[in-house]
Amino acid sequence: MIRRARGMRDILPEDEIERKRIISIIERNYQEYGFDPVSHPAVERLDVLEAKSGEGIKTEIFRFDDGELGLRFDLTVSLARMYSENSGLPLPFKRYAIEKVWRREEPQYGRYREFTQADADIVGSSSMRCEAELIACACNTLADLGIKEYKVYVNNRKLLNATLRHIGLDDARIDTAIRCIDKLDKKGKAEVVKELAQNGITNGGEIVDAFTKGIEYYEQIEECKEGVDELKKLFSYLEMYGIRNYEFDPSIARGLGYYTGPIFEIKSADKQLGTIAAGGRYDGLIGIYAGQQVPAVGISFGVDRMANLFKKENSSRTYTDIVLVNVKEENIKACINYAKKMREKGVAVRIDLMERSMKKQMEYASAIGAAYVGIIGDNEEKSGTITLKNLGTGEQKNVNLEDAVKIIKGETRAKSV
Repeated sequence: MIRRARGMRDILPEDEIERKRIISIIERNYQEYGFDPVSHPAVERLDVLEAKSGEGIKTEIFRFDDGELGLRFDLTVSLARMYSENSGLPLPFKRYAIEKVWRREEPQYGRYREFTQADADIVGSSSMRCEAELIACACNTLADLGIKEYKVYVNNRKLLNATLRHIGLDDARIDTAIRCIDKLDKKGKAEVVKELAQNGITNGGEIVDAFTKGIEYYEQIEECKEGVDELKKLFSYLEMYGIRNYEFDPSIARGLGYYTGPIFEIKSADKQLGTIAAGGRYDGLIGIYAGQQVPAVGISFGVDRMANLFKKENSSRTYTDIVLVNVKEENIKACINYAKKMREKGVAVRIDLMERSMKKQMEYASAIGAAYVGIIGDNEEKSGTITLKNLGTGEQKNVNLEDAVKIIKGETRAKSV
């Protein structure tokens, strides 16, 4: 039996319609905040993908046999490479991209090897206003989706690095320690300490304890001053946006190796689904490709997780507004003519393509989740009308084509909002 590849999936109409609804809301918010769309190639050179990905991600890249190419694992690396080849763009450069990415990781609930990211990034500014605007945009998006149960967790890679050095860790082992700390909320203290020890870091208990403190603890460490000051500025800007459901969390690490400053995660109240959006500052990444330092920061929504979390109870199963049913074979010409006129008015229409009986056509309309059927027989042809039946309520009435369009567009469009 032929089966799909492990960690991949087919997305059927009902789920894909919900995904597209979510994507349209994200895209609208990105545009309202002044971001413009770009598109990146799915395939990148391995030297581009591996330049600053971190050891953990390198093992998750889907590689081609030639040893030179791989599938992108996120959209940020592609942006950095793209900007390095188009460095004349006016700054700040604000872009969004909503595309698929691939990671060869272990599939689990809500996580697949192929998934869609919705990224927004700001290139060219070091101001904490950028982080605040990205988080505000994300919060507006969630509000438009009707989501209230979430919290924004914020940290700073500068604070992480400085704390690890203060504890006595040398720079060569900092990235390894950060990758371990990033698993703290999933694995717990004992497992993280064990993993640190397996990587030759013997003071794991001290390290983990250091990342359970309040911000006041880090204010007393001179090496942490820059990171703390950036967070205070960010928090003040968030307050200006009216955002108060944020929290400093020193254990937020973001495992990718390219982050250099503030990092943040928006977590669902549903612990099983976890992080639904995340991002951070990566001031050094573009410089790897461009040869000069260019500050940048971004955020990314995990569309697939959001679709699982935000699926509406009455979400549409089809884009089809109405199925036109021909009572007899001779009525198919009228159905085709009616369908043409309705489509010109913006109504999504299906007609019978299987040459089935009226009963079977009605059953098909119900099976796909259409809102209406339009019955066309000899009487309807002669009078230029249509017998319109609401499949939800069972209400049926004979109306002219213009009124049918008004009824359909009024009711079905209201449900899609």
